[in-house]
Amino acid sequence: MSEYRVVELEKWERKEYFNYYFSINVTHEMTTKIDVTNAVEYCQNNNYSFYAYMIFNITKSFNSIKNYRYDLIEEKLVCWDYLVPAFTIFDKEKEKFQCIWLDKLESMAEFQSAYKAEVDKYAGSDKMFPKVNQPLNTFDISAIPWVSFDNFSLNIANSSCYLKPIITIGKYSKQNGRLSIPISIKSHHATVDGFHVAKFFEKLTMYIE
Repeated sequence: MSEYRVVELEKWERKEYFNYYFSINVTHEMTTKIDVTNAVEYCQNNNYSFYAYMIFNITKSFNSIKNYRYDLIEEKLVCWDYLVPAFTIFDKEKEKFQCIWLDKLESMAEFQSAYKAEVDKYAGSDKMFPKVNQPLNTFDISAIPWVSFDNFSLNIANSSCYLKPIITIGKYSKQNGRLSIPISIKSHHATVDGFHVAKFFEKLTMYIE
């Protein structure tokens, strides 16, 4: 599992922003559509799962931005060295999902192989969380591949305790000969500003092109 360092809040350059937005529990969400034409073609040519491809690159994008790696551990603000994805897989027969996770993998080929093995292992489980010992440094990704949306909102009770990002991916669709996919991101304003959200989408777009 990734290591973390405890943030010395009194010396932290973001102290004022953290204290203010944490005290009033401000979260924000943004949904935007990004071009995945080349990404879809790449996955088809390499017999890759497009969902796994997106999970890998979303994780890579988050790990490149420190503000997305903050968390609360035993009421202390910490920053993880890296995050790993916890993501949903869908059982068409039972019409319900399972949530599994993958540890840090450096290459797309490794990730695709591990993803396939884990899906084959846990798909069809009767448990919501069939894979045990999920590490603390996970963030959540889910997919709604049946619909393309312009906005998606997710509400969490006591969300002041949850600083890590949450991603929801929709169905990609064709417009003007190009494929685009909606991606919604939920962030906590105590650690993430609009600048960091824009930076995330900039990084993700760069990695998938």
